[in-house]
Parts: sequence; C-alpha cells; structure tokens
Amino acid sequence: MTLTLPAQTPAPAPVDQPPARRWPVVLGYALMLLALPVGFALGGEANSFASTGMLYIPFVLLALLAYLGQGNDAAKILAVLWWLGLLGLAGLGVASFTLMASGTIPADALGNSGALEGLNFGTSGAVLGIAALGLLLGIAALLPPVRRGLSRILPLDPGSFVHALALALVVGLSLTLLAPLIVTRMPPLLSDTFLQFAESSGSLDAQSNLLATVYVLVWTLPLAIFAVGYGVRRDFAASLRRLGFVRPTLRQVALGIVVAVALVFVATYLDKGVGLLWEALGWPRTDSEAFSKLIAFAFTPLGAVVLGISAGLGEELGVRGVLQPRLGIVLSNLLFASLHALQYGWDGVLIVFVLGAVFGVLRNRSNTTTSAIAHGLYDFLLVMMAIYEISI
Repeated sequence: MTLTLPAQTPAPAPVDQPPARRWPVVLGYALMLLALPVGFALGGEANSFASTGMLYIPFVLLALLAYLGQGNDAAKILAVLWWLGLLGLAGLGVASFTLMASGTIPADALGNSGALEGLNFGTSGAVLGIAALGLLLGIAALLPPVRRGLSRILPLDPGSFVHALALALVVGLSLTLLAPLIVTRMPPLLSDTFLQFAESSGSLDAQSNLLATVYVLVWTLPLAIFAVGYGVRRDFAASLRRLGFVRPTLRQVALGIVVAVALVFVATYLDKGVGLLWEALGWPRTDSEAFSKLIAFAFTPLGAVVLGISAGLGEELGVRGVLQPRLGIVLSNLLFASLHALQYGWDGVLIVFVLGAVFGVLRNRSNTTTSAIAHGLYDFLLVMMAIYEISI
C-alpha cells in the first residue's frame, strides 16, 4: 500500500474535528494490542516485534488517556497514574542498566533477586534519586501556575491537559535517562559488562539488530499519529498535518539534502573541538570503539539505509513532529538528546543536542518531512563514510 501524504498548499481542515468513521480508529488500536499476544505466541521474529511494541504501546495508551482526560475526570486520573507508572518503570530500568554497567551485578543476575542480596546499591540509589527528582519536576509541570508561567516562553496551551501531560513526561523522562551520565559519567550501553553480555547472548547479531531497527520504525509511526489525537481530536489527514508530515516541495527536498551534507562537515569539526575541550578538562569521552561494536549491524550499505530511514523518520516524527510544536525546540530537543544518553558520553550528548537544534529550526522553517530528510541522510552519510573509511 502506498501512503499518500497530504499536499502542503491547500488550507488545512479544522484540527478539532474527529474522524467521521470510528471503526478505522478502533481497528487500529485493536491491531496494536493484538500484535502483542499473537507475537509472543508465535515466537521468533514475531516475538521480537511484539517485544519492541511493549516499549511503545504504553505511550500510545498514555496519549489516548490524555485526550480523553480533557473532558473526563476519571480518564484524567488514570492518565496521571499511568504516567507515574511509566516514569517509575523507566527509573527502575535505567537503575538496573547502571548497576550492570558499573559491574555491581552481573548482567544475567538482573532477574535473580537472590543474587542481589547484600550488594551495594549506592550508584543505583543515586540514579533513582535523580529519577525521583524528574518525577517531582514533572508533577510541578502539571500545576496550572507553573504551566501558565511556562506558556510565556513555550508554545503550549496552559489550559490543555494534553499539553500538561506532555510537558510532565518530557521533563521526567529526560532527567531519568540522563541520570546514569550524571552519576557515573559513563553511558551504560558502552560498558564492558553490557557489551560482553550482549555479545555472549547474541544481542549484537547483525540481522537481528537490523530487523529490530525496522520494528522500531514500524511502531513509531502509529505512536506518532495516535499521539497527536488521531481518532479522538483529529482525522488521519489532519493528524499528518499536525505532525508536519506533508509532501515536501522540490526546494525543501534540496534544502534537506544541503543541510545533511553541511552537517557532516559541521559535526566533524564540532567533534574535534569538543574533544579538545574535554581532554583539556580531563573529562571522559565517548568510547568510539565500544560504540562501533554496539552499532556494528549498521556498517553495511543496507544497514546505513535502514538506520537512516529509521532514525530520520522515526525520531523526527516523535520529537519534531509530536513534541516541538507544543514544547518548543529546546525542551523537545532535551528529550531527543537524553534518548541518546545511554549510548553516548556527555560529549556525544552535547553534539546530538546541537544537531537536534538544527533539525528543530529546519522543522520550524519548513516541515517535519524536510527535517527527516536531513536527519536520515546525515546518518546515512556518516555510516557510509565509516564503511569506506572516508574522513574529513
């Protein structure tokens, strides 16, 4: 099936008009939910697809509860409880990765409570403390006076419960994901412990990781569409327009290509400059060799294409499409950078933040499709340069 994007020139339909027919919406939610038990029952790659969905469907349900909570107190309470649960699970997950990365516990002991007795949990306690701080800041973001104050600098509606919950989620989740770097200054996924476990368990298998990258994109697309109120507030075409996922003009395509090529040069010299600064300050840099092991699956022409499309389209729809129009460039970009904090040191997170700001400006000046072209092509070019050992 070919997806036809709405043209950019016609005047958009009213965004507050839900779809006339409800059955496609109900069918969409039903298929997403059914994909989980069916996938787990079938096993193999279907199980991997369902496992990936477990990371995304909770956020789809949070968005649905947020929209329903606009006019229903029960749904509003459920949405807040669901949000608390998601942040709590995120905090526990990040703390577990930090324990494993620091060598406090072996990777295969995370599910064995008996193996954890008597261990020092000071590091994970600090991570959980920072996650709790993120939770408190998220709760503060739900307070009307705080939202009214932030609405002076952010493009959010202080009276919207949807905007309030999005703000709370971004604040809490960003701080939670940054917690390991704040505490240990080491990205958990690049630790020797994690990489050894991943290698021994087959988690670094190239084909599996390539398919997993595709699964992430497949799940991100419905998440983004439902997150902007498809079926509750908007029809399908209006949801795509709200995301900025429109048919670009030739000039915008060219702009995305030019920005991508320019960023390859900018990022190269920015990396050198940040590296010199980090060395002068004695700060640890991202382990490039460990990072190469983590994404070794992408170091083929096919892998470069898959990574470029998945990261470019998926991340741009989620961050620049869903969040940026309501939370602005800086705050939405904070989440974008923090999503990379498990695999980059502070130097890498800083560079990702700068690149994300460029994509954010591009989205504001054009649309999300254009920023996705720039982002995807940038990632593709970097991987291809690494494959063929091309340096600047």
